[in-house]
Amino acid sequence: MLWNSIRFSCPARSHFNVHQPVACCLQLFFVVTVVVVGTTMASAELNAQVVSTKASDEPITLDLDNSVTKRLVVIEDFVAEKQWEVVAAMLRQSQAEKSEKLVAIGPGWYVSVARYCQCRAAMLPTAGLATYQQQVNAIAKKWFVEAEQQREHTALLKVVRQTFVSSSGDLALNRLAARAFEAGDIAAARTWWEMLLPASGALRSAAGIGLLRYPDSTLNVAQLRANLVLCSLLAGDIGRAERELVALRRLHADAGGQVAGRGGVLADLLRDEINNTFLNNSDHGTIGPSVSPTPELDQRLWSIELPRPTWINEEDSGKAASVGDLFPVIADNAAFISNGESVFAFDLRSGQPKWSGAVNENSQLVDVDPQQAMIHTLADPVAPKLPTTGRPQHTLTVFGNRLYARLGTPITGRAKQELHAQSELIGLDIGEGEGRLVWRVSADDVDPQDPLRATAPWSFEGSPVADSRRVFAVLRRSLPQEQINVACFDAETARLLWNRRIGVTVAATEETVNSTTHLRLTLAEESLFLSTDSGAIVALDTHDGSLRWLRTYHADASHPIHDRRHAGSIPPHYHDGVLYVAPLDCSLMLAIHAESGLRLWQQEWPDPIQHIVGISGETLVVSGHSLWGINIANGESAWPQRRVGEDDPEGFSAGRALLIGNEVWWPNREEFVVVNATDGQIQRRVRLRESIAESGGHLFAAGPFMLMTRANRLTVLGEKRRER
Repeated sequence: MLWNSIRFSCPARSHFNVHQPVACCLQLFFVVTVVVVGTTMASAELNAQVVSTKASDEPITLDLDNSVTKRLVVIEDFVAEKQWEVVAAMLRQSQAEKSEKLVAIGPGWYVSVARYCQCRAAMLPTAGLATYQQQVNAIAKKWFVEAEQQREHTALLKVVRQTFVSSSGDLALNRLAARAFEAGDIAAARTWWEMLLPASGALRSAAGIGLLRYPDSTLNVAQLRANLVLCSLLAGDIGRAERELVALRRLHADAGGQVAGRGGVLADLLRDEINNTFLNNSDHGTIGPSVSPTPELDQRLWSIELPRPTWINEEDSGKAASVGDLFPVIADNAAFISNGESVFAFDLRSGQPKWSGAVNENSQLVDVDPQQAMIHTLADPVAPKLPTTGRPQHTLTVFGNRLYARLGTPITGRAKQELHAQSELIGLDIGEGEGRLVWRVSADDVDPQDPLRATAPWSFEGSPVADSRRVFAVLRRSLPQEQINVACFDAETARLLWNRRIGVTVAATEETVNSTTHLRLTLAEESLFLSTDSGAIVALDTHDGSLRWLRTYHADASHPIHDRRHAGSIPPHYHDGVLYVAPLDCSLMLAIHAESGLRLWQQEWPDPIQHIVGISGETLVVSGHSLWGINIANGESAWPQRRVGEDDPEGFSAGRALLIGNEVWWPNREEFVVVNATDGQIQRRVRLRESIAESGGHLFAAGPFMLMTRANRLTVLGEKRRER
């Protein structure tokens, strides 16, 4: 494959001698006045300095330390006096002693002290940078050599996280990028390589605290830019690859290097790669995984109703909404789905139980009991004593041959008088294990030493996310105050690796009514991103859970939209280094630079967003009562003066829309409206009532099939078999 044939090199370096810090100067702290600088625009935010802030003004508790803020402000005075020994020593000591504390670098923008110190060191002038490197180069080189000898990923991260601007920092960044590229993690590779280059595009003014860039790397800059072109090609974005190639030819017209195992002039080699891509791609537009042709969807292949879970009260059993929303996942030609109490597996084409051995040649479901398709269920389900408000969400996650789910009562905000609630995470082997339970973790057992365990038990939120080694999940408890945590478990043993507190929110605990929420993490760039739907968006390091940055926004608790936090689930949507976030406790849509937390833009949105559908080209598609297109560059409407949907409730969305190529399939009660994602024009309509006698619901792609869920019903749609 292309990424297996790129040559990466790390040249040898000479290192400065290590000098002893001037320790006595570390005690010189005094209070100064801090000018608050920052606006909603990226260019203004990037010039921000340490900002004085009151934790009480924010919607979530923050781990601030005034003494740290004062110390960081004092450092600026020593910078002005060019006392580089003192500056370097103070930055290192601040990072070592208070690394996980937060500091404000702009209104509503917080970063860890560790990140602040690394960013500040990267901004030092040549003399200051040389002095800083004298103090860190020896240990950084030792860690880098160990990482190379042992091929240890964690050791490379240690170099970057703790000694970013050392003379080994750029070598470690390059190696991290190369390994990510070889593994096919193009997003992570791009992020690491971009940190070795000056900011460009919307981040071009990035010369201030917050955006981390390695200063003056001696690596082959032309080769780094060539690597980014290859990232664009492998991501399927030929347009971006062309623009990057133009910039490369302008800046490094005759620079040499290697591309796909061939040496020569980089610009010429890349032109050949792009041309070959065009020749091998009939659409002349995208590469990567092929997009299946849009199915005709003129036949209901099969349909089944899942049993109602035990926790539904009898008086609510007749309400379709009481079951909540079902979100299946597709793996190995099977549809996996959960009702929150059990997990079921169906053969995608026939609807037969996945591992029953039964095959229906006519692809018609005949008298199949869903219990036969059940691969796991709670051993002893319980029903809550008190009523529960909100709309439960039942999601699943698949990574490799492992399926992960959150099971139990949907309660995450437990009323003070509620005693009957449970939640657990499970890991199932859906490969050779045919759905066998590998491990389970009860929320009650996450922290056995917690003094509040008996009176303020934890609940798991939505389904976890996972990589090859770890599983990550959100925890919440409502007593004595609402608190949100993120926990990490070993994927093989379920051993708790770390449990990080995000903060305590201002939400009040109900006396007699439970509530349900469904927070889900987004995993990208070796980071976890979480929208708390409680006034804050955060980024954590997957390695140890350390908080990298946190953004706050104004949550309008008096607005009816605030109630959506108990009736929806919109995890941050990651695309090309940017997070697109639609918090459920306000009417904002935000774009945030994923690596730094820099807010690129934010917009008030007139229609409460319920789903982020996806991105096609330069358009972000979202849906609420209606369907909208948003320009990803600035947050403005991509479909000027137009939305899809009517004010009449009959034209409201009936569920999650689906993006297939450049077509958006938007369901309402009577039909699917197929919309062009570029301009919002309606292409055609599929009459559900007339063709398959169904109402609209949440839509999911599965190759030539489409899955739809509504209430506790799963339906699979496809094409009729044609007579030859």
